[in-house]
Amino acid sequence: MNKQKIFMDIDGTIINSYKALCYVYNNTYNNHKDFKPAQWYLIERYDAKCQCPLLNNVLELFDSPLFFENAEFLCGNTYNVLKKINEIYDLIPTSIGTFTNLSMKAKWIRDNIPFVKQCILLNNGANTMDKSIINMSGGIIIDDVLSNLESSNADFKIIMGDEYEWNKSDKYIRCYNFVDLERILL
Repeated sequence: MNKQKIFMDIDGTIINSYKALCYVYNNTYNNHKDFKPAQWYLIERYDAKCQCPLLNNVLELFDSPLFFENAEFLCGNTYNVLKKINEIYDLIPTSIGTFTNLSMKAKWIRDNIPFVKQCILLNNGANTMDKSIINMSGGIIIDDVLSNLESSNADFKIIMGDEYEWNKSDKYIRCYNFVDLERILL
């Protein structure tokens, strides 16, 4: 029997990426004369510059092994809800990143979500950084980035997490957490 596919973003949807990112930033820049500790729950910009002003490019933190050593699920019940979703749907984590980031992300998925049988990890290089390359027709996309929802051909689209500049929209259902997601999908 074919299950409906759910294409679920990883950073900011499954993983609390900003918490891990701030951990790496604080450990990397703590000896800099202008350093101030970054607080993940105060991030209001996608590039994290509001809390990580010493960064040239936020991607350098996503490529750090420390990022994945400290990556946690978005909230306490994420794992259990993912497991329930996977029993009913074909759960396919999806992500965009550098080759370094994606190789560590694949290992994190294998170690932390062992029931997942497939994932789609994209390195779009100089191409548009969205997930339009994935055929999601007939499926559901869950992502914290509005442009990924807008560029997807999925039949049903859910915005995950709190509202920020990069994901403001009244066009799609918003799930603030995995309690909301479980209620909608299960």
